[in-house]
Formats: sequence, C-alpha cells, structure tokens
Amino acid sequence: MDHRLFCKPDSQIPAGWILYSKEIAEPSGVVEFRSLDLSKDLDTIYGWVNQAYSKRFWQLNGTKTLVETTYFRILKNSGTHSFIGLLNGRPVSQIDVYLLSVDELGKEVLDLKSNDCGFHLLMIPPQQSFKGLSKSILRAFFEFYFSFDESGRLFAEPDRENTLANRLGLSTGMEFLYKVRLSYKEANLYCITKKQFHETQPDH
Repeated sequence: MDHRLFCKPDSQIPAGWILYSKEIAEPSGVVEFRSLDLSKDLDTIYGWVNQAYSKRFWQLNGTKTLVETTYFRILKNSGTHSFIGLLNGRPVSQIDVYLLSVDELGKEVLDLKSNDCGFHLLMIPPQQSFKGLSKSILRAFFEFYFSFDESGRLFAEPDRENTLANRLGLSTGMEFLYKVRLSYKEANLYCITKKQFHETQPDH
C-alpha cells in the first residue's frame, strides 16, 4: 500500500503558496487553502486549541512545544498534511488530512482503499466567526480534496458528544455510517465520496 498522501504538496512549493481559491456566498468572500507554516501559524493554532470551545475535543491544549511538535510531525509524515483555510486572507481554519492506512481509524473502515482519507477540522473561535463559515470552509475543502484524480473516500470521526461537529458533518453532505471506538474517544463515523459531493453541489 502506498503511504504517501496524494494531496500533500511537493516539498519544493514555497511556504505560503495558495493551493486552492474559491469565492463563497456565505459569508461573502474568497476562501483559500495553503499549507500550515509553523513559523507563521504556531501562535494562532496554539491560541485556538487552548480556548474553551476546542479544549475538550481537540486534545492539544497544553504547551506551545506540544502543539509545535505535533504539527511538525504531521508536516514531515508522508501520509499526513495540515492546511490553513483563509477567508479574505485571514486564517479562519486548520484542517489535518491523513491516509486511513496510517491511522488506527483505518481498522474501523470497511473495504479500506489505499487513498481513503480522514480529516480533522479546527475553526476560528466562535466569537470571531461568521454565520455559515464552518460549512462553507468544509465544502470548499471537499472541492479541493476531490479535485485530485487519486482522491478516495473522505471520512470524519467527531466525538459522539461533540454536537456541533456532528451536525456540521451532516449539513455538508456527509453520510453517517456507524459508531466507532478509538483509543482516545468514542466517535461517530461519517463519509463522503466524490460522487456524493458532486451530487450535493448547490447547482447540481
């Protein structure tokens, strides 16, 4: 099984390079994605994961060194990558993508394929956000992810008690599959395929 994440940018691409751009209606503006840059984004991510809205479910609240080490490993791992989502040039989200074949979740997925992936979404603090932003960011990321010919199914495994994350998954067109028990949480498993994504596009 190939353990290189197909949507991981080539190491020669400069830091800060915009990998994808899309105009959205709600909130009005331009969504862009680039790779996470620890020299630029560490303070922002550290601030987000240590706030009340994310501490319980993100499991990265702690020292800045912990956050830096975690994302350094993600960026260096050939089977994982971390992206920053921007709205009109401002960081508003962070998304980790990983091959299921290199993660324990892969053991819970039926008929696992080599390019099936999972993702984790971290949004800007609620008091700084806008109506509809999380859904728009995630749908834009789906479009970016499925633009790759090699893209497999995309899975999410929010904590069963994370009501907002579970609602978000359904609102973006993901399908609830079943409950799973991971080493660090009990979760609900959601999935979306390329076909399902395109069928749920507004202009479809």
